[in-house]
Amino acid sequence: MFGFGRKRSGDGSKDYSEGKRAYDHKEYKSAFKSFLRAAEAGHVEAMYATGMMYHDGLGTTENRSKAVEWWGRAADRGNFRAQYNLGLAYHLGEGVKRNDDYAYNLVLTSAEAGYPLAQYTVGTFCMNGYGAKKSESEAFKWFLMAGDKGHITAQYNLGVCYEEGVGTAQDYAQALRWYELAAKNGYADAMYSLGVMYGDGKGTKNNEREAAKWLKKAAEAGHQEAAELLKTYTELKNSDQ
Repeated sequence: MFGFGRKRSGDGSKDYSEGKRAYDHKEYKSAFKSFLRAAEAGHVEAMYATGMMYHDGLGTTENRSKAVEWWGRAADRGNFRAQYNLGLAYHLGEGVKRNDDYAYNLVLTSAEAGYPLAQYTVGTFCMNGYGAKKSESEAFKWFLMAGDKGHITAQYNLGVCYEEGVGTAQDYAQALRWYELAAKNGYADAMYSLGVMYGDGKGTKNNEREAAKWLKKAAEAGHQEAAELLKTYTELKNSDQ
């Protein structure tokens, strides 16, 4: 839940450390009290943590408005996770009135600080025109940044972009590469797409064994279309024997 960055000195450090210890032991009431004391003393990571506790209702009553308040304080002090969470809150209208323009600017600030989740989200904002001009090429750029840092959904989206020529030139080999990365990270839609590409010979030679393998993995992960396609594929194979 928390991104425990570099150690910070100054007021609130002791309470923050106590909060982390309590949180790790699932002593959430104690953790919340420690985080809150540290946050009130000006500890930035504790402000972010206090916002999370309010958001999730851990150790205190769930209060999205309070979450936004504390994330706002941390965001003003440069905490990139708080900037992202605050942006998402404004996009969803959770604890605050929805404002996509402000949401985009907050998430963009976090993305520019190198946060993969924010980079992926900027991509989705650009793809859908949330608070920003709709741009497939800009969305692709941010998906690529996030995908290179291991964001699984961004990796899958890159596969879609390359397969369909969205925001970039169509390239089946690259589509296969990104689908495979996401699939190996457990993303069911990517497993399904990878199976289809192997079955159709897109970006690679037709490989029935690989196609069946990935469709089976997707089906086992709960992907209904993969299960149906695998069933049809198996029936056709048996009828040819």
